[in-house]
Amino acid sequence: MEKFKIIPAIDLIDGKCVRLIQGDYAQKTIYNADPKSTAEQFLDAGFDLVHVVDLDGAKDGEPKNLKSIEDIASCGITIELGGGLRTEDHLTSAINAGAQDLILGTKLLNFGSVIDEWVSMFPNQLVAGIDAKNGLVAVEGWEETSTVSAIDLIKQLGEKGFKRTIYTDIQRDGMLSGPNLEQLKSFAEYSPIPTIASGGVGSITDIQNIKSLSMNNINGVILGKAIYDGKITLKELSEC
Repeated sequence: MEKFKIIPAIDLIDGKCVRLIQGDYAQKTIYNADPKSTAEQFLDAGFDLVHVVDLDGAKDGEPKNLKSIEDIASCGITIELGGGLRTEDHLTSAINAGAQDLILGTKLLNFGSVIDEWVSMFPNQLVAGIDAKNGLVAVEGWEETSTVSAIDLIKQLGEKGFKRTIYTDIQRDGMLSGPNLEQLKSFAEYSPIPTIASGGVGSITDIQNIKSLSMNNINGVILGKAIYDGKITLKELSEC
């Protein structure tokens, strides 16, 4: 199993670094108008991978913040990018902007044969982003909830050739209330590919609790708001 990885997050709206609460666009806090400087802070603290979500893209169904992606990539940090990646052209544009790993979300529900084509075209670059609310997959920038369970979806996708999956608990996202460990463990046990946890992390203890599940195919965690609100310092994270 890969070493457990802590991944800081940058969410983008109108080119600015923001955070939402439970995916609600009406509950937006702007933390930095210059995402590149945020990425540089992460890189300087020893983090070589950043999780970037184009929230405008997720909502509109196409990438909207590629200029910001270029700026972030220019500092040398590796980017995994999600939000609005729905076509081959979107994926190519994201790579040209500097993203290395590409997160598919909404597209996963109606994948068909195109996913197999994309896995071949973008080898070892596709990540399955599965965002769940009450166990059901949310799509379209979290504004809609499907009737498909997160577990059923990862079972279907498991053999498709994805690099890893990111499991986000929407109800915990941005709340700093701790992850739903039971739900996370259940999902990971059904996932045939490595799982990254996301949503609810508000303390070092939360990270340690997730790490304790690492034998269940969980090899990383994403966090954002806890960093931006000063609940966890980058120095503490680097020593975790």
